[in-house]
Amino acid sequence: MSAPPPVELLESRTEPSRLHARWTALPPRGRRLLAGLLVVVLLGAGVVWLRDWAAERALERRVVLTTSFGLASSSTSPPGGSVGYFVVVRNEGARALSVTGVQVSTARLRLRMRDDWDRRLAPGTEAAIPMSVRLSCIPGAGEPDLPAEISLRRADGGSTTRRVVLRPAAQLLDVASTLCDVRPDLRDHELSGPVLRD
Repeated sequence: MSAPPPVELLESRTEPSRLHARWTALPPRGRRLLAGLLVVVLLGAGVVWLRDWAAERALERRVVLTTSFGLASSSTSPPGGSVGYFVVVRNEGARALSVTGVQVSTARLRLRMRDDWDRRLAPGTEAAIPMSVRLSCIPGAGEPDLPAEISLRRADGGSTTRRVVLRPAAQLLDVASTLCDVRPDLRDHELSGPVLRD
C-alpha cells in the first residue's frame, strides 16, 4: 500500500486597505484625536440640522393675520335694496393657510360665515368672507366691540384659532342699537340680506 500524496495548504491573505494601514500607522494619541474630531464634526452637523428643522417647523406653525369688518349695500338689487356684512382676512405670514370658520358671539349679536367653504390664503393674499348677522334685542345689553374667533388650518395640516376684535364695528353696532330702540322685541333677526322682507 502506498502513502497518499502530500497535500499543500494554501492560505488566503488579504492585503489591508490603505485607510486601515494609515489608521494603524498613527500613534494611539493621534487616533484618539482624529476620532474626537470626527465626533465633533458629526455633533456639529446634527446641531445645524436640528436648528434648521426647528426653524422650518416654527415657520410652518406661525400664523400672522390682519382682519377688518365691512359692509356692502345696494339700493336697487334686489328691489328695495340689500345690505351684506363681511370679514376680510389677510394672511401676513410666510406659509399658506385656510380659514375654516369665523364667528362672533355677543349678548345681542351672532355672526357666522354664510357658507361652509374653506378660504385658502396664499401668503400676502386676502379673502372677503360674507357673514350672516343675527340680532336679538335683550334689555340692557350692548356691545362695545365685536370679538371674533377665526378658525384656521395651517400648511402643516394642524388647526388653530385666533381671537381678534373686528374693526370698524360702529356701522353694525349703531344699526343694532337703533333697531333695538325701535323694536325691542326682535329675536334672531337676520340683518344681512334684502332690506324689505315679506
